[in-house]
Amino acid sequence: MTTIFTPPLYKVALYQIISLLVVCGVAAWFDNVLASSILVGGLIQIGPQAWFARQAFKYAGARQVDKIVRAMYWGESGKVFLTAALFITTFILWKQLNFLAVFSTFIVMIPVQWFITIRILKQKQK
Repeated sequence: MTTIFTPPLYKVALYQIISLLVVCGVAAWFDNVLASSILVGGLIQIGPQAWFARQAFKYAGARQVDKIVRAMYWGESGKVFLTAALFITTFILWKQLNFLAVFSTFIVMIPVQWFITIRILKQKQK
């Protein structure tokens, strides 16, 4: 039995997707290419990060420390590979994207993820 709780990881990704869809909905009123670019950039950040979080919190407890370390390395390398593969695939297959919006949304979603994670962890402690 472990005393360290596993954070509700699915909530972080879910709240990120909800906030991303709201922003995309607003952007769609102005420009569909911008909205799809925002969506793609956000999903490129959310997907690999969710993979990492799933791998990182797969195991718990002091007896499984070797599995935890291995899972974190596997999760991080998978996250980097997935991110690179998604960016490359996006640039090859999608010619009508606003690439500045893709990169900007990718970068903006990182502090959004931190903010959502902190909020969820603070709620969990209460």
